[in-house]
Amino acid sequence: MPHQMQSIESQALSLPQPQRTGLVLKLLDSIEQRPPADPAKVESAWLMEADRRYQAYVRGEDEAISAEQAFAELRAEDH
Repeated sequence: MPHQMQSIESQALSLPQPQRTGLVLKLLDSIEQRPPADPAKVESAWLMEADRRYQAYVRGEDEAISAEQAFAELRAEDH
């Protein structure tokens, strides 16, 4: 790895977590170059996905779990 890249990496890793997160998001945005999302299309897509999941639940294809269980599982994955 070139010296300049090592220096940048070292500096980035020494930043507090919130600043590292912001840096990562800016770097990803610079790479991905996605067109801006249309809020109405995003909302429509989420509504369709929510309906798809609900219909799968009604048909017995998916199971519901309590919020307490979902958060407990997420906390367990974090450690």
